Amino acid sequence: MRGYRELLEKEVVELWRTYRLGLFCVLFIVLGIASAVITRYLPELDRLLARPGEDLGLEPTGIPDVVDFLVRNLVDFGGIAAILLAMGAVAGERSRGTTALVLARPVSRSAYLLAKLVAIAMTVGFATVLGVLGAWLWSMLFFELPPVLPWAQMAVLVWLAVLVPASITFLGSTVFDSPLGAAGLGLGAQVLFVLASATPTPSPLLPTQLAAVARGAALEGFDPGVEPPVTIAVAAGIVAVSLGIAWLRFRRRDL
Repeated sequence: MRGYRELLEKEVVELWRTYRLGLFCVLFIVLGIASAVITRYLPELDRLLARPGEDLGLEPTGIPDVVDFLVRNLVDFGGIAAILLAMGAVAGERSRGTTALVLARPVSRSAYLLAKLVAIAMTVGFATVLGVLGAWLWSMLFFELPPVLPWAQMAVLVWLAVLVPASITFLGSTVFDSPLGAAGLGLGAQVLFVLASATPTPSPLLPTQLAAVARGAALEGFDPGVEPPVTIAVAAGIVAVSLGIAWLRFRRRDL
């Protein structure tokens, strides 16, 4: 793939200069810290808002509550942010006419696409590490020392969960001429996944089950019906297939 390294450096620099990298990381850090802080003070807040003399029967919160809050926030809000990050990856440059200028240099189309997706994956991965680290540090302050390896596994799984809508949106960016069309494809896929998982026993074939896998990894125990190898393989397959279809579409497209 000719020019891959140079194109990847260009993408990372552009993400930094346009503040997208910084904003993405700040979002994940805020979500991570907020997960621990809100979990710690939620019982006090509920008691404050309760009527005088009313017994809410609240149980003390702990690390499992932080993990549940953290995974849900990062996967949900992070997934939406990843769609916004990826929607203009190709369509935005093509609409501005810069794609043809880049490909006029001695670089291949496959390197062009791969550099963009890798830059998005790196941004999501870096932000996920910072978000999980923020939650880990504040959980240690409020509750107890969380285990390092299980939380690291959770971070990897959350990264993959956020990368699924990002890769589908990236595919849409090569199919549609407008970034809004790409965002529509990513959001539509997310809605379909959520609706399909809204059952008493969601299928492990759904990538939305990665949230349950991530929680189980952090807490070192999986709920019944959760099948980590199947869910991880399906999610990774969606990312790979999205990149493959994007490449097949983009290599034949007129610029």
